[in-house]
Amino acid sequence: MSPFDPFAQAASQLSAPDAMTKAAVGEITLIDIRTPMEWARSGVPKGAVTLSIQQQDFPQALEALVEGDKSRQLALICATGSRSAMLQRYLLSQGYENVVDVSEGMMGNHMAPGWLRRGLPVEPYQL
Repeated sequence: MSPFDPFAQAASQLSAPDAMTKAAVGEITLIDIRTPMEWARSGVPKGAVTLSIQQQDFPQALEALVEGDKSRQLALICATGSRSAMLQRYLLSQGYENVVDVSEGMMGNHMAPGWLRRGLPVEPYQL
């Protein structure tokens, strides 16, 4: 099975409210992996780090963010949960040990309303 198989079951998921709570107390590092245009349109989850999967140095930037510690607790969020689920599986295959998917994303999907519709806090992002 490819780590980018969109039909594979994600290893671990977290709701947007749970991700917000855990990030606020430092239990996880919440990483918004969307694009700068998406961040500018909707804002960024309060307390999240922005690290777009589209940037060429994403692997190196992520490694620097975790200071080489692949056991750090990470939570990934994207727009609807698709990119974060695929990236979660990929990172787990690359030795990252504690990566969860905020599966409803910012915009929501058929399973849950998402960060924005839940009215969770966001911070503005300037391009």
